[in-house]
Amino acid sequence: MTPKRLSAAPFLLFAALVVAVYADPLLARRVFTGRDLIAYNIPMEKSVHEAWASGELPVWTPEISGGRPLAPNPNVGGFYPVRLLFSRLPFPTALRLYPALHWIAAGCGMLLLLSSVGVSRTGAWLGAVTYVFSGVSVSECFYPHIQPGMTLLPWILWQAWRARGARGTAGLAVLFALDLLAADVFTIAVALVCAALWAVLEEDESAAKRALGRLAAAVALAALAAAPQILATALWIPETNRGVLGMRLSNALLYSISGWRLLEFVVPYPFGPIWRLDAWELWGGPVHHYRGMGLFGTLYLGALPVIAAACLWRERRPGLRFARALLVVALAASVLPNFIPASWGTWHSPLPLRNPEKFAVGLVLALSIFGAWGYDVLSRRARPRGVLAVAVVLTVLAAATALRPEATGRIAVALIGGDAPFPSRAAASLPFAFAAAGLLWVATLIALELVRPGGAAGTAIGVALLTLVPIVADRPIGQTAPDFATLGPTPFARRISREDPGGAYRTLGGEIYRPMEAPRDTRYGDGWEAARQDWVHDTPILWKRGMVFNYDFDEGDLARVESLRKLSGMAAVYPDASSFFGTFALRWCVRAPSQKPLPGYRPFGGNAVQVWDRHEQPFPDIRLATSWLEEPSAVAAASKMGQIPPGGLVIESGRAERGRAAPGRVEVVRRTQARLDVVADAPEPTWLFVLRAYWDYRTVRVDGQEVEPVPANLAFTAVPVPAGRHRIEWEERLPGWEASRFGPVLFGVAIAAAFLAPRRRSAA
Repeated sequence: MTPKRLSAAPFLLFAALVVAVYADPLLARRVFTGRDLIAYNIPMEKSVHEAWASGELPVWTPEISGGRPLAPNPNVGGFYPVRLLFSRLPFPTALRLYPALHWIAAGCGMLLLLSSVGVSRTGAWLGAVTYVFSGVSVSECFYPHIQPGMTLLPWILWQAWRARGARGTAGLAVLFALDLLAADVFTIAVALVCAALWAVLEEDESAAKRALGRLAAAVALAALAAAPQILATALWIPETNRGVLGMRLSNALLYSISGWRLLEFVVPYPFGPIWRLDAWELWGGPVHHYRGMGLFGTLYLGALPVIAAACLWRERRPGLRFARALLVVALAASVLPNFIPASWGTWHSPLPLRNPEKFAVGLVLALSIFGAWGYDVLSRRARPRGVLAVAVVLTVLAAATALRPEATGRIAVALIGGDAPFPSRAAASLPFAFAAAGLLWVATLIALELVRPGGAAGTAIGVALLTLVPIVADRPIGQTAPDFATLGPTPFARRISREDPGGAYRTLGGEIYRPMEAPRDTRYGDGWEAARQDWVHDTPILWKRGMVFNYDFDEGDLARVESLRKLSGMAAVYPDASSFFGTFALRWCVRAPSQKPLPGYRPFGGNAVQVWDRHEQPFPDIRLATSWLEEPSAVAAASKMGQIPPGGLVIESGRAERGRAAPGRVEVVRRTQARLDVVADAPEPTWLFVLRAYWDYRTVRVDGQEVEPVPANLAFTAVPVPAGRHRIEWEERLPGWEASRFGPVLFGVAIAAAFLAPRRRSAA
């Protein structure tokens, strides 16, 4: 089949639609907020943005967990080219443009894919709208690390469908290279499975073999381009806590899709108004494993795709065999893990990966293809049986739940296995949920009736209604807030910035030591403002302020840091543990009023909902040691951590000794994410302590001569310093960079050869 040629008009119109729908963040000083954005993703984006903007590779972030690798973590996607390009923009501007750019690109990819398989322009438009404005896609504004994978998916299929010869393989390799550099394992897996399924199901036998060969060659080439990311991640994983200890099945499968959530294909928000991000308004606790809500706000993508899938399930049109298979595979991958017995939860996961709900991207792609063909087919057929019945049933349910709320709440929670106070929440939310769903189904029904006669005005109104259905339903998920309220420093952050402009000290979030069963104080709510205030998430990166014993949000801390974090929990209950916290530069602590001060801390400020404490004797993050214990192993060092004198070190030097030195002086000449230059005046031989997590991939030179750092205080780093005045130069390195840096060069040569070779032959 010859692919259809599209004019620029549909692409420009789709871009205009995205800009109109998201005018709030795009045209005002506002950014998306909620879910993991403030706690994790925006801080990580900021760290990557600042590294590229300063001309450094994004190899290290010094503010969290006492410093940890950045680019090796695939949850960051530090080498994704869009991040490099956007580093030339102010950070808030980059945040506003990033999701919109990917939504526009995803829509353009769907337009190309659907048109290439023979769908009409209007059908392709509705398929693109379904894909981009689905609940899954809109929710990805919360997850910038996985959004590129969803964006690239239709482009990869489009290129796989049309690819021929060396140029076709090269084009496919470029798209897979972008996917691998974005680094999300789940969407990479979805792309590979989709490309293979398309080749097998949408090509004849001989063409399928050639397509699979092109796919293998393209992925191999893409791996060269992404070699710095792939090799760095492979070397980083074995040193992380999840790499050393593995992951339990209960953690790996926590975010999988309950069978009850499939109701969301018909009713957008059956379990409460998730867009408010308030757990106290939601009632689907058992459905979401008592996590409030799933990764994605809803699975809803409009009524048309669901109707089309039911009506066209046996149709043989280009793309539909693929869509059927993908729908089944994606349902199995995202839903079946939810049914694994709870008793298996303590088993080790075969892979230290989590959140199979991410496979819902495959569901959206499959149903978007059904929806696109559905418009073309259903606009020429009689109204599908059952559509009106569904609308009537939803309307009746809305009325019934409004008239009998108490009975409704009891029945609803009994069905899903919930308990009090969930019945009252269900009773409050279900009438609106069913009424909204009924209106959306009626709008779809009216739209199908309008487009069937073929009149221009009726068709335009019908297409507009079908376009608005997913937009109206799913747009509330993408909540925004003013820049200053999201990214601006808190009063506490401003206070400590004045006291410590050089950033030599860290803050301890007392919330991390609150017992799980202890009730939380009524403070600033459980939403994104809590992440800004508590100092236990990654948010302080935004203000270039640091922590040590914060939550390991993505379970990517180095194993030594996690071990030390556990020891800190033990130290927190001992009144004589002041020196333990002081030695890690933890000058301040933030806690709730109901919590007791941690050892060594005394209040110095706060507000109605928070107490600010200051440590009695904190030591800076970079200093020359005056006393230390040397131990031969990590186990021996861990056993001595409780014996640390104020400012002292336990050093894993390979021998058992004690040492002392007269006080010296350290001057920090340069401090960036990847580099540290200091001048040390040491009256006697000693150790330079640096609060950066210990690992092998860094270079440290003393007066130009490379020296070997050693672990200090179990998780951090010490460098031997002779007596006298010395220049110490410290550089964080990307694991495997010495070999992997040639991968992108070889990729570029191969791609250039693929595109130039045909021209040379034709010229000859």
